[in-house]
Amino acid sequence: MSAIKMIALGRKLSNMYCTMAQPILRRYKINQTCFDILLFLANNPGNNTARDLCEIRGIKSGIASVAVESLIKSGYLTRENDKTDRRIHRLVPTEKAQNAIFDGQEMQKIFTEKLRHGISDEEIEMFNNFIEKIEKNITEEQ
Repeated sequence: MSAIKMIALGRKLSNMYCTMAQPILRRYKINQTCFDILLFLANNPGNNTARDLCEIRGIKSGIASVAVESLIKSGYLTRENDKTDRRIHRLVPTEKAQNAIFDGQEMQKIFTEKLRHGISDEEIEMFNNFIEKIEKNITEEQ
C-alpha cells in the first residue's frame, strides 16, 4: 500500500468515525475533542491525566486543556488530586457523563462492526500484527 493510500485510508476512517459521532455530539452538546476525551478516559481508566491525553491519545496540549476545562464546566469531568502525588491531577468522568460515554461506546462498537464486516478473525489478527509493526516503526523514527 502506498503512503498516499495509507494517509487517505486514515482520513476516511476518521471522517466515518466523526460522522457517526455527530448525533451524540449534538445530543450532549459537546465537540469532537470533548467526546474523544470522555471516551478515552472511560476506555482507559489507568490513563487519566492531561499528560496521558497528549502522549497516548495524541491531543495537543492546548486543545486538551481547553476541552478539559469545557468538560469540567459542563459537569462531565472532575479533576481530582492523586492520592500519592499531589502534583498529579486525575481526570474523572462524572455521573452526568455516563450516558454520553455509554452512547459513545455503543457507537464505537457499531463502527468496529462495520469495519470488520466480511473480514475473518484470521485476517483481523494479521491486520493487528501489521498495525503493531507500523506503530513500532513510527515510534522508532521519532
